[in-house]
Amino acid sequence: MTTENNLNRSLQTDSESSSDLKMERPNEKRRDLGKAIGGAILTSGLGFPMIGRAAVDPVNIGALYPVTGSMAQIGLQCVAAAKLAVEMINQEGGIKSLGGAKINLIISDVQSDTTVTRTETDRLITSNKLSAIHGCYASALTLIASEVAERAKVPLVTGSSSDMLNKGGRSYTFTPFSRASQFALAQLQMAKLVSEKPKVAVIFENTAFGTSSSNGLKEQAVTEGVEIVMFEPYSAGLTDAAPLINKVKASGANMLFSVSYLNDLILIVRTIKQFGLKIAVNGGSGGFVMEDFYKNVGTAAEGLMGVAHWNHDMSPDAQRVNAEYKKRNGEFLFESAGSTMSITYMLADSIERAASRDPQKVREALANIDVSHGYAAMGPSGRVKFGPDGRNIYGRPLGVQWQNGDLVTVFPKADAKAPMLKS
Repeated sequence: MTTENNLNRSLQTDSESSSDLKMERPNEKRRDLGKAIGGAILTSGLGFPMIGRAAVDPVNIGALYPVTGSMAQIGLQCVAAAKLAVEMINQEGGIKSLGGAKINLIISDVQSDTTVTRTETDRLITSNKLSAIHGCYASALTLIASEVAERAKVPLVTGSSSDMLNKGGRSYTFTPFSRASQFALAQLQMAKLVSEKPKVAVIFENTAFGTSSSNGLKEQAVTEGVEIVMFEPYSAGLTDAAPLINKVKASGANMLFSVSYLNDLILIVRTIKQFGLKIAVNGGSGGFVMEDFYKNVGTAAEGLMGVAHWNHDMSPDAQRVNAEYKKRNGEFLFESAGSTMSITYMLADSIERAASRDPQKVREALANIDVSHGYAAMGPSGRVKFGPDGRNIYGRPLGVQWQNGDLVTVFPKADAKAPMLKS
């Protein structure tokens, strides 16, 4: 594909949508969603003129994201990123091996709910002729969606980090980015750069994301020379972080790992500041890597560290799409939204090579992908090749840090864009 060679031209087009987007929704909140993602087209009858679409049927890709409920803010950003990627691909000629077929993104709202995720994934697949699916951001939702997609034999590509997605004999689930266990190793290695004798308190939400990430920390801490002095789960949706922070203070830890989504992490950091607790913090992934985190805690975020499977400063390709996304949406392209763009290109690449809309053939093309250039390879390692378990054998995380209001890559040294600051 030659999209990256013509990015400047394609991104200068400010038409609201050059892709053909369809919205599969279980409720009536279309108007609010349309505003939130910058006017995405919500019905399949809009987009290209009828003459332009009549000759070649589109290629349907499903997008499962929480655009309502507690995770809506993140889901909407992923949808906006997917929309941008589809627009770019379609402007550059669509799927050339299928006569220039345009990608038709069919968005389904999983409402930040596991039960809805199951029914919506099933409905999305049975109601549409899909070539593939991507989603769902949250690991707990993605695990359920992958079960449904596996039974239906429709490939699902996800940026979710749970290691469980690569277990259980799955053959239609693909994870191009680093796993929770890899995040844990990066956090432990970063801790040794902050203190010669790191004593770490680990607090984590009891979800698939939190449990998988924290267990990885616990399992690898000893061999990495890091002492875990506190290991405390909590129920997601904190209303008072004081009891947790009191335990952290009493533990004697000199570093805190908080495995939390956005709202909980904001409350935890605010409580640390209120208590006047001087402790280095690595917020992992989740909510920490979103610009909204900084907007909510302000300068208290400066110097805080985290890990990410994608960051907007990591490569020239990432910087280019970040600039366009920021122009349209007013904030940088955060981890999950950025990886959604890359995933969309991986699917386009696989459909191109398959020269087919058939999900079985697309699955085979995904299983044999080996890409090291362009937006499909837009990840920390710059290469995507899946092993038998659907895991990218080149996937690795980045260590990031808030510096001067921006999330900067600081680890490992080979990927760093700035030195790590000791808080």
